Amino acid sequence: MMRDQQAKELLKKYKDGTLTEDEMALLESWYLSQGRSGDNTLDSDELEKQLDVVWAALPVNRPAVQGKTRPLLVWIAAAACIVIASTLAVNVFYKKPVAPQVPDTAMAVDALPGESRAKLTLASGQSIMLHEAGNGKLAQEGQFAVIKTKQGELVYQFEKQGAAENMGYNTITTPKAGQYQVKLPDGTRVWLNAASSIRFPTVFQAKERVVEIVGEAYFEVVKVSKKDKKVPFKVKAGNQLVEVLGTRFNVNSYADESTIKTTLLEGSIKLEAKGNDRGVLLKPGQQAEFAEGSEKTSTGVFDIKNVDTEHVIAWKEGYFRFDNIGLPELMRQLSRWYDMEVVYEGKSKEYEFVGQIERNTRLSKVLQILELGDVHFRIENKKIIVTD
Repeated sequence: MMRDQQAKELLKKYKDGTLTEDEMALLESWYLSQGRSGDNTLDSDELEKQLDVVWAALPVNRPAVQGKTRPLLVWIAAAACIVIASTLAVNVFYKKPVAPQVPDTAMAVDALPGESRAKLTLASGQSIMLHEAGNGKLAQEGQFAVIKTKQGELVYQFEKQGAAENMGYNTITTPKAGQYQVKLPDGTRVWLNAASSIRFPTVFQAKERVVEIVGEAYFEVVKVSKKDKKVPFKVKAGNQLVEVLGTRFNVNSYADESTIKTTLLEGSIKLEAKGNDRGVLLKPGQQAEFAEGSEKTSTGVFDIKNVDTEHVIAWKEGYFRFDNIGLPELMRQLSRWYDMEVVYEGKSKEYEFVGQIERNTRLSKVLQILELGDVHFRIENKKIIVTD
């Protein structure tokens, strides 16, 4: 834990304007994790005044500035506002009452963040590496031209009149360290996270629109009607089926996660599980968790809770956002985004993480941020080794 005397010294240095960037990071982190908890013996009036000053200086409460910045845990313009707590009473602060230094993560190599990369597999079996293809028309799929825009999005654009041809399926697959956007033939937009895929028909049926996903995808579904009847949009993810008309939602169905998480941002969606005849309706701001072999509850096999939707779709906006998640879940996210294997040496401590880091940050910098909380790593080839 950070000692009261050390906190007083840092507060005084802050007031005098003599804090180093590392000390500022510790002070701001201390404010977020301990300062408001009441678990301290500092003079309450003076503490409150100093904390208000620190709070006003936090990155979330001040506009971006040009040039060199000094917000909490910032490297190369990567906004990071991380608080690390531990159920083992391990805090983000060093125990020795000396000016701390940012740890130097032991590594032989570094890893760049992911980027817009994906493979398109056409109904014919032909494959196109989208990140290598030029802009413009890439293929013709029935009545639709497959176009890569200047913004790097894949668009299915209606081009030919006449009777619909036989249905064929296209698949877009992102690798680890990749993500991609696509506008489907019906106008629905889909964002694919790393190590994910979507399979969809080149011609949607009149009665329903059905796609299949693996991994994580965010949807903005357009409303479609045929002969005055609304055409539902359905997403298959494992043994879960999502049915919507027009809405915004996120589905996380990675195989290495224990549950499928479906989060609704706008509109309404119906969830069903294979082999279970009881569905559930979600409201905006709710998340449903579905696990294979789940026992029935009052809502069937789904566990429903309210969540901060901004945290859920932060990946789409270019951020990692952690909301009291454990170290294993956090490391799985890093593994997918940086295309790295994670190895644990010994039993890891039960950390929880809260905060935000930009996804365009190099892996070494992310690990340096995390190491402020007494968790340690080293990088060897394509492995992140957790040494605690």
